[in-house]
Amino acid sequence: AGKVQSSPIIGADGTVFVGSDDNKVYALDGQAGEKKWDFETAGDVRSSPSISKQGMMYIGSDDKMVYALYGETGEKKWEFEAEGKVRSSPAIGANGVVYVGSIDGKMYALDAETGMKKWDYLHVKSGNALETTSPAIGSNGTLYFGSDDQNIYAVNGETGEIKWSVSTGGKVRSSPAIGS
Repeated sequence: AGKVQSSPIIGADGTVFVGSDDNKVYALDGQAGEKKWDFETAGDVRSSPSISKQGMMYIGSDDKMVYALYGETGEKKWEFEAEGKVRSSPAIGANGVVYVGSIDGKMYALDAETGMKKWDYLHVKSGNALETTSPAIGSNGTLYFGSDDQNIYAVNGETGEIKWSVSTGGKVRSSPAIGS
C-alpha cells in the first residue's frame, strides 16, 4: 500500500475510483468499501481519475502513461505515452477528446476512443520539466490550465492554438474552474 495523493471520483453506479503511490488504480464499492478491481501501472498514480458517461475511466501515472480503463472491469482499452510524468487529471471534452497535462510542459489532446494524439501544446520553450495543472474546459471548447512557468493559458480545444496567456507572480498549481 502507498500514500493516496489522488482525489477520488465516483461513477454513476457508486463505484469509487482512486490512484495510489503503490502504482495502482483502485475501484471500490462505494457502499461496502470492498475492492472491485485494481490496475497496476509502472509508477505512482497521483493523477485523479475522470470517468465518461459511457463508463470509461481515464487516469495518468508517473510512468508517463495515460490510461483508458473500462470502469466495470479495470481492463485497459488503450494507453498513451507522454514525454514526462502525468500527474494532471484528465478532462473529457464533449467533442470526444481527453485533455491531460504532463510535467514535460505539454498539454495533450487524445482521441477518447483510440488514445491517438490529436495535438499537443508545448507552452514551455526551455528544457525545464514543468508541471501543468488539470485543465478546465469552457462551453466553447477552450481549455484553461496553469503551469509551473507562472502562466495561465487559454488554448483552442480543437486545434491546440493558444488564445491567450496571463503571467502571474508564481507557479500556478491550482486547477482552474469555470463559472456559470
